[in-house]
Amino acid sequence: MRALSVRHESPRSLSLTPLSIAFAFAVAGFAWWRFSDNTADNDLWGHVLYGQRMLALGHLERVDPFSWTAGAAPWINHEVLAEIALGWTHRVAGPVGLWVFALVMSAATIACALWEAWREDRRPGSGFVVLGLFAVSTNGIALGFSVRPQLFTMLALVLLLAQMRRLAAERLWPLLTLPPMFLVWINTHGGVLAGLLLLVTAAAASAVPPGWLKRAAANRSSTIPRNFLGAFALCLVASLFTPWGAESLRWLVASVGYARPEITEWRPTPFTPAFATFWLVAALSVASWLLSRRDRRTWEGAILVVLLAMACKHQRHVPLFCLANLVLTAPHLFESLQRLREPSARLLDLFRRSSVRAGCTVLLLSATVAALIASGRPPRERPWEIEVERDQFPCAALGFLKAHPLDGNLLVFFDWGQQAMWELPRNRVSFDGRFDTVYPRALIDAHWKFYRGETIDRSVLDLNRADFALLPTTSGGATQLLSLGWTEIYVDPLATILVRQLSAQSSLRQLVLPIKAGLPAVKGREIFPRTPSSLAHPSPSRLRP
Repeated sequence: MRALSVRHESPRSLSLTPLSIAFAFAVAGFAWWRFSDNTADNDLWGHVLYGQRMLALGHLERVDPFSWTAGAAPWINHEVLAEIALGWTHRVAGPVGLWVFALVMSAATIACALWEAWREDRRPGSGFVVLGLFAVSTNGIALGFSVRPQLFTMLALVLLLAQMRRLAAERLWPLLTLPPMFLVWINTHGGVLAGLLLLVTAAAASAVPPGWLKRAAANRSSTIPRNFLGAFALCLVASLFTPWGAESLRWLVASVGYARPEITEWRPTPFTPAFATFWLVAALSVASWLLSRRDRRTWEGAILVVLLAMACKHQRHVPLFCLANLVLTAPHLFESLQRLREPSARLLDLFRRSSVRAGCTVLLLSATVAALIASGRPPRERPWEIEVERDQFPCAALGFLKAHPLDGNLLVFFDWGQQAMWELPRNRVSFDGRFDTVYPRALIDAHWKFYRGETIDRSVLDLNRADFALLPTTSGGATQLLSLGWTEIYVDPLATILVRQLSAQSSLRQLVLPIKAGLPAVKGREIFPRTPSSLAHPSPSRLRP
């Protein structure tokens, strides 16, 4: 009877107050500030370039055309549709278009998540609980919303959860809509594996008798597990339709198990201030599910447990958990807060005072204005375009190489490989962000050892085949090359350029070397290139072997 009584509140509780409006504006302002971030991801150059090459060639490239170390290795490009979308967007609208593309994808994903969270419990006040949970989750969610193919996984995850709820309600139309979604998903981003895993998890969890968890929702029909299994089977078949057939899915499964400790987002999520809101959201989720009086759907809880484990293991999965938690936990959080109304009666009475409400309203509106102002101020220099941070990317060093072109193969730091491809079309790179889609694992490991200054197997990575190098100034690799007799020709606080045979580089003969650039070389930002790289329009005479 209690559940029925809370649904009949006075009409006054449905009205919007200045405080509630100010709260909604503050959440929107904070979200705008976080999701309108305009910094370039280190793989953006590659995603745009590959998409534009596909548009120019009219077909896929199945063999690597960019690297001198990989040779004619097969290239399993599992993000073709995402890269075509990014390549076309850049060709039509440049860095402004890329920023708008990411913003539109973010808005669509968040709107769908908020709607799905609210529609489960439309009692007065539940909408503000949803907004509050979103506000706390914003930092975690925003980690996945730079201009990259992961944008498609974020949206697909929310749509998947919504359709899984329909399947659990024994509506069968998702069996028709999910397979086409997975067909697109498998060709845009590898996060499709998470989608398949969640379907299997839901099938297993919904088949477990509910008695193991207090107030777990009983399966009203044995068809629910079969619905999830049927959806999984159909989606698995749809996921086989890629340019590489089943090999693409096989490669994705193998790639997930490949440790990448050198890449920050593949490391475990630490207990640091940067991830404080993630751990707060995780704690809120656990508390809400334990305190809630709502029936608990075992499959929803199992999905959150799986995604939380993934987020703890890898930082890149934090946005997936935070999004799913927003959709699945908001009703339980609202119900839990209802239980705290009596213990917190004095605090609630305080917020009923007009002076306190007025003060909170002013503070929230001030926060909204501050967020909007921050979104257009430094470090952002041109807030409506994608920008490249000069203290993260070797813009000054690449500018030197463009002014004084060098001949031969480039030995390059992993994070900078795709930017170097774009800016130095005449030079092939040693390693870039495509990672194990093209590079053998022995070659990948050799590069990481080289960057640390460790001894490497020269039969795997032959430094004598490289003609010049672009490396972090403080890297062990730069020190190792100097010990091998290479010559440093340029250095700034971020990057250094070294050549193996100085006499072979005619463009350097009139220079007094090394060129030393100071702090101005790494200050500020540059606009992401407005025009495509010359590699984006390959002619038969310029196609690389």
